[in-house]
Amino acid sequence: MGRLGDGNMGMDQIITEFGAQPGAERLNTRAIQETINEVAREGGRVVVPPGQWRTGTLRLRSHVELYLAPGAVLEGTGNPADYPVEDVVAAGRLQSRRTFDRRLLFACGEKDVAITGEGTIDGNGGCAEHTFPRGNEGRPTNVQFVCCDDVRMENVHLRRAGSWMMHVVGCRRVSLRGLRIWNHGNRTNDGIDIDGSSDVRITDCDIDSHDDALVFKSTGPLPCRHIVVTGCRLRSNCHGIKFGTESVGGFEYIRVADCLLSPSDRADPMPGYPEGRPLITGCSLNCVDGGHMRHIQISGLIAEKVFAPIFVKLGNRHDRQIPGEDFAGTGSIEDLRISDITAYQVGPYCCALSGLPEQAIRGVSLSGLRLSFEGGLPPERILPRVHEENDLYPEINMFSKVGGKRTDQVLPAWALYARHIDGLRVSDSLFQCRKPDARKALHAENVTNQEVTGLRIETP
Repeated sequence: MGRLGDGNMGMDQIITEFGAQPGAERLNTRAIQETINEVAREGGRVVVPPGQWRTGTLRLRSHVELYLAPGAVLEGTGNPADYPVEDVVAAGRLQSRRTFDRRLLFACGEKDVAITGEGTIDGNGGCAEHTFPRGNEGRPTNVQFVCCDDVRMENVHLRRAGSWMMHVVGCRRVSLRGLRIWNHGNRTNDGIDIDGSSDVRITDCDIDSHDDALVFKSTGPLPCRHIVVTGCRLRSNCHGIKFGTESVGGFEYIRVADCLLSPSDRADPMPGYPEGRPLITGCSLNCVDGGHMRHIQISGLIAEKVFAPIFVKLGNRHDRQIPGEDFAGTGSIEDLRISDITAYQVGPYCCALSGLPEQAIRGVSLSGLRLSFEGGLPPERILPRVHEENDLYPEINMFSKVGGKRTDQVLPAWALYARHIDGLRVSDSLFQCRKPDARKALHAENVTNQEVTGLRIETP
């Protein structure tokens, strides 16, 4: 037994002292949990030494740091029985339209919880046994924090979750730094999901995911607010950065800066999109389940091989409503500042911003954009009419319907499509089109108080 090296009083406890044994055939859930519980008495650090350590659900405790030494692999089993169901919504711990009730690492209502070290948390989500009941949501997340304060994760490698890699819901004061995430093997393999949490810092994280890489959600009445993301590298087959779709409590005072966005290293296109360019959008901002999105700053992004760099949608979908809930309503989007975005090999979709006929998006500033579109579309690829589609899942291809059927037709602009906007400012930007295209560069419909200055458009 030792003392923590940062000056905090507490114990260092190695999991082997409670009977944990490495190896693919050994189940260590009880031994590791007993170590966590013992350290929680005084606070301190649980040490996972180098080796392979198989386990089911582990419950993290207040004032405990789970430290994964270099070479340590905490690996989930393939047996559903090792992930007991705990429904925090049914237990009254949380209001949410969507939460996962099986996890590998789980903390609920705890304070001062940390996972650190340079070891690996491997959910083993790609194994055949992870065909859990209830489809995607029956499979375990790798890490879930629910209603916790002062959460810290640093330098850990995370791999192959059964579903989302990390779900941080209803938490306050969260720091995620230097994480290395690779999440492929099942559907809905998100990277990091921040849900109804506040005072969050995400720095220098590297994410490669089948589904969305970095997601902000509000699945209940709690908003996401006061969040800063800087210096992350995001690779995805879906969206690099996404707000929504669940947006019940809304989003405010969020800043994302200086991130690199690109297709996943493992090409596996999402349904509804052609092969060859699997990153759907660089940044997708959706508010379609009520809530208010406001005071959002996105800057310094560099994206390559993307269908559309920017997509903003205000809708009225209200999916997954809870019986008897009273926090539904039409949402709003206002004060979006998107600047210094560079994107290469863009298309065939354009940047699109679309509000509601009865509720315009208010106050959008686009500045310092450097976007290079592939172009080359003929007239027959242009939608003859763009329907509102405000109750659909928000996606850049949501408008591509003719006669109620999805087609390969696209919006009537190759660079920027704007509809139902009050206060749109575009400044100091460059839109390039590499091949002749039948679409216009810009299309505005029901846009008031617009200002365009210093915009350069280059066509072949």
